Order: sequence, then structure tokens, then C-alpha cells
Amino acid sequence: MATQNLIQYLETSQYNALPVGGTLPVGEAAMNRRQVETFISGAAIAAGDLVCIDLAKTDNSEKVITIIPADGAATTKRMCVGFALTTASGAGETVDVTIAGLHAEANVASSGGSAVQAGEFLSPSAVPGRADEYVAGDTVPPIGYALATAAGNKAPVFVIKQM
Repeated sequence: MATQNLIQYLETSQYNALPVGGTLPVGEAAMNRRQVETFISGAAIAAGDLVCIDLAKTDNSEKVITIIPADGAATTKRMCVGFALTTASGAGETVDVTIAGLHAEANVASSGGSAVQAGEFLSPSAVPGRADEYVAGDTVPPIGYALATAAGNKAPVFVIKQM
């Protein structure tokens, strides 16, 4: 489950080895751009979904490795760990999760009173797997920041490490 976070790579581009030369962007997967952990799915999860620890498990060692879509309307589904990078069609599959740093296409609200704007804190929405604008009455800490205004229920976010 654990990944390393030892190398800090601050370059934003690399040299192209092809004859045309020039530089290429490093991209968001570079070690200092995001931290990823692998979990086991406890339900179907879509890439981009906000996920949380599955407190329905009886064994504590299973609780901390099993994830389900987060749901701000259920107190047992608010222990968020990050946003899913991969998809799971059901329980028992491995899912990579951005637990810190840049997540390019997070599932966030783009309409209604909780539409996410650039720079806002994020919290679990009442829509499973979705984050929305953090408001004063929220009872969990912010899980990240929106890096751009949401469109089509997607936005790049910076995930605040929760664990």
C-alpha cells in the first residue's frame, strides 16, 4: 500500500531524445506532483471519485485498506483519503488513489449552490463520490483545493493529505 515520497524532482520539462530536439513537459505523475496509494475497492468506484475508508468492515485492518465512494450525507462515509485514479467495477479490485497533490480530473460539483470555483476548499458532497464547496457548517476538514472552476462535474484539484 505504501509508496515512496523520497525524491523531489523540481524540473518542469525534460530534453527530448528524438532528433527533433526540444523539451517535453514532465507531467503531473512526477513524484513531487502527487502521491498515490493502492487500496482495495469495497464497491464500484469510477476514476475521479472521491473515496473514503469503508467503516462497514468489522476488522480494523480491513477498514484501512478498503475504500468506497465518499458520501457527505452519511457520517460513516466521510473519512476521505483522496480521489480514485483508476476504476473498480465492484468489490475486491485494486484502485490507485491520489492521496496528496495534483489530481487532474476529480469528480466535483459544477452546478447548483455548491458549484466549485477555482481556489475553493473541497468537502464530501451528498452525491456519492463527488466533492463540493466546503462551507462553514461542514464537520470534516477540507480535503483539497480546486485549481480551476468545475465544468461537467470535473476539475483539477490539489488533494490535502488526510492520512
